[in-house]
Amino acid sequence: MSAINPKEFLEELIFCLKEEDIVKANALLQFITNPSINVNIQKRALHELSKAHERLVFPILEYLTTLEIPNQEIRESLYELILDKAYGNHDRIIKYIVKDDKRNRITYIKVAGDLMLPDVAPILEKLMERSKDRDILIHSAAALGKIRLPGSLPALIKLLESFQDKTIGQTAIDAIAEIGTKAGVEYLTNSITGSHETDHLKIKALGKIQDQYALKSLASLLESTNTDVRDAAIDQLIEIGGKAVPILTSATEDAGTDFMVHLITTLGYIQDPKALPVIIDIMKTRPSDPNVRQAAYESMERIPSSKSAILLAVGIQDPVEAVRMSAARAMDKNISKVLVAGLKNVVREGGEESLNAVGALIDSESDNIFNFLLQEESFIRLAVKHVTTKADPKTRDKFLNTLKKKNHGALAEKIVSMVPKRSETEKSAEDTEVKIYVVDDSKMMLKLYENKLTGFGYSATPFMLPEEAIRQIYASKPDLLITDLNMPKINGLQLAQTVRKKYSSTDLPIVMITTQSDAVDSENNPGMDKSRLSQAGINKVLHKPFSNEDLHNTIKKMLGKKQ
Repeated sequence: MSAINPKEFLEELIFCLKEEDIVKANALLQFITNPSINVNIQKRALHELSKAHERLVFPILEYLTTLEIPNQEIRESLYELILDKAYGNHDRIIKYIVKDDKRNRITYIKVAGDLMLPDVAPILEKLMERSKDRDILIHSAAALGKIRLPGSLPALIKLLESFQDKTIGQTAIDAIAEIGTKAGVEYLTNSITGSHETDHLKIKALGKIQDQYALKSLASLLESTNTDVRDAAIDQLIEIGGKAVPILTSATEDAGTDFMVHLITTLGYIQDPKALPVIIDIMKTRPSDPNVRQAAYESMERIPSSKSAILLAVGIQDPVEAVRMSAARAMDKNISKVLVAGLKNVVREGGEESLNAVGALIDSESDNIFNFLLQEESFIRLAVKHVTTKADPKTRDKFLNTLKKKNHGALAEKIVSMVPKRSETEKSAEDTEVKIYVVDDSKMMLKLYENKLTGFGYSATPFMLPEEAIRQIYASKPDLLITDLNMPKINGLQLAQTVRKKYSSTDLPIVMITTQSDAVDSENNPGMDKSRLSQAGINKVLHKPFSNEDLHNTIKKMLGKKQ
């Protein structure tokens, strides 16, 4: 391309504009992308165009939009000039939208959206109905979202349902979210079935709307029996944070068990202190389901407050081990004079409940609370009994190290002398070679599994993040994978599906743990979606709370099948 004199180029352009010679101006502007015409000259050229009358400038701008302008800054400046000249010239905008030239069409469709021109919306709706051009459809939908007319919802819904194109679907859903309204929220919510690729996009769109109706709809999705839908809704509500708390807390008033668990869990992840009074009120009703109690105590761990003291003292005496350990973990984050006094009273009673309470504190590694109990003779006696007769070796060693750090080395030595020899209490070396990976977003549950599996004689490796578990599984296959169902970001089903891309159900058995009644492997649950579990490659489902015997027998069965 031959060199152009920048000064002569600019002078000639000014002359053409003064003489209103559109033909010569366009002929000259074809050289605006010449390497000789630097960015500063290009900017000055656009500035001269901005001073000219609309009747002259529009045909020139029409030509300029057909040119390939490599500089992003100049492209943006050109579009700003088009916006400036288009303001108040709605008829001309419509003219360019209905013309056949695609590049100009797209430019002025964007202009209509950015200027939020309501009288252009019907034109765009008709264009979406008639056009098959992907780019035209995407830009028209985006513009309708910016214009935000409720009357455009049917056209956007029809577009979404007519094309199996992810980008078209994303744009249409975003546009529906931009418009909002009760009708838009209802459509997004009611069309979420768990079987469409766009379901997650619709859930994210509800999270963008964030009005009260959209937040209620998001909260209602926690009641879904579809794990993917429910977990995506939980992720959105956590991201929204405190704004979602009033809706979630009000939903607890008449929630069923599973719904209640997910509501409390989500409130805990949001970590807003305003949620705590509602969680405390729920626990004052003494819920019969241990999963509700456990969810509440785990939330209390995430939302520390001295107001939780009495309930935590009660929780440490819960008949279910997992609940006791959750209460113990929460105690370590909520230490107060009232809590310590209540805990000392529990320990001093000295019975089986006291032993279980001390066991929960030790097994959950609630080290902070030990500072207030190691002077209590009753605690020492119960702790010695637990670590010498019940605690797994790893937990025992951790407790002994804790004693030494807290200047109780003599007690640690005494406990070591009381521990029976390895051959009497622990599994053989052959058994400990069995490697089991456990995935759960709860630190307490991971510790519980680790205690139990080590006690059974297996090597347990815990993972809080499913993505980390996947990397490790691909690098070094375990003998068995145990995973929770309900986890943020990547749930148990998604984890299993990813693992199954490399390992079959025979190569690596997967046991899923869940509180979901619709996923319980039981003859009394005809509503269980067995096909979905099978597709994900799940070998066995266990329902929380489970007994040591249930867990041990399941593991032996799975390892037996593998062998």
